[in-house]
Amino acid sequence: MAVSDWAGSVSDWRAALEGLKAQISSAFVRSEQRASAGAFIDGLLSGAERKTGWVVAHEAGLARSYKP
Repeated sequence: MAVSDWAGSVSDWRAALEGLKAQISSAFVRSEQRASAGAFIDGLLSGAERKTGWVVAHEAGLARSYKP
């Protein structure tokens, strides 16, 4: 199910997405890792047609798909 399908539903998908991010946050020790994981999820759920690392990074607002 795409995010666009959720937009018209009665469920609060934003709260459900934040709940998912909160659930997986314990797997990441550092706050930077948690933020990256959240941005990755947002990029995967974006409207971008292709989901390459570069596209997901761009959708998340990152300058590149990795940190040197």
